[in-house]
Amino acid sequence: MPPTIRDVAQKAGVSPATVSKVLNNRPGISEKTRARVLEAARELGYIPDMAGRGLALRRTMNLGFVIHPRHSLGPHAFYSEVLMGADQEARKHGYHVLFAAEGDLDIPNMALENRVDGLILAGCDISRKAIVTLKLRGVPLVLVDNHVEKVESIVTDNVGGAYEATTHLIQLGHRRIAFICEWFEDLSFSERFEGYKKALADHGIPFDETLVAEGLPRQPRTGYVAAQRLLEKARPTAILAANDLVAVEAMRVLREHSLRIPEDVAVVGFDDGEVARHTVPPLSSVRVFRKEMGALAVRRLLDILENPQQPPTHIRMFTELVVRESCGAQETPTKGGEQPA
Repeated sequence: MPPTIRDVAQKAGVSPATVSKVLNNRPGISEKTRARVLEAARELGYIPDMAGRGLALRRTMNLGFVIHPRHSLGPHAFYSEVLMGADQEARKHGYHVLFAAEGDLDIPNMALENRVDGLILAGCDISRKAIVTLKLRGVPLVLVDNHVEKVESIVTDNVGGAYEATTHLIQLGHRRIAFICEWFEDLSFSERFEGYKKALADHGIPFDETLVAEGLPRQPRTGYVAAQRLLEKARPTAILAANDLVAVEAMRVLREHSLRIPEDVAVVGFDDGEVARHTVPPLSSVRVFRKEMGALAVRRLLDILENPQQPPTHIRMFTELVVRESCGAQETPTKGGEQPA
């Protein structure tokens, strides 16, 4: 016979009611007890009846994960890793994640058809109108890499990450530090630009608009265009790129201009994706905790399902500067995490 809730309760030394609360992710259970119950269930090979659980809770046991169609979900892409973290966390709680690229719709089909209990909306390309419409319809929501007033959100500390990267370059002796991005209308990039400017100001370095360039919005090789535009008007000694893809394309442009990295121009990216450690030289980058953002989004969404009247929170995830050879310094990472805004 397969193990039952009573078997799990006996092994964990708790009541069947406590096991039920843990498996249904209900509040009022200490983390120590929760961990003991989950470990007992794992050791016994207990598999809950998800269909019955869904009926009992009046839920689908599905969570929606929505991005705008322009974003890539290729291997190691930013939102691929956010989605992976969300999926892994959801499975721990007996939920499945349904994915959709429907950023232009006011109401994603999965929500319109009541196939999900709540939504994770990832990226700032999803329109504010869609977010507000979903909120007004009472759909439980968590935003990732975006924030709108009165909606639960999880974002990267873009300002702090760019500030730390720029400060690191200043400490290496650089004064002509450039900033390049795909386009400034992107919320994350504009916040990283803010952090860059703040670091310059705090270290007494005048802002020079000739050291700033953007590419072609929503076009291929936009980072390449941004780097070309930069070198047409200025010669920096260091570049802070708004993401790793832009940094990689900037490194290509620098080589085409016979400039060495980091001897002539130091380069730092942002995101610390898989590509960063495979460039030549390896790319210094500000690490963003993508899987952790996805996992946290699921935990917050499940908490909202249990306590729908709670006020929304805005969580800002710390970053970690990972220094590699592209900026000419030894590795000195600073550990990141999460903090409430």
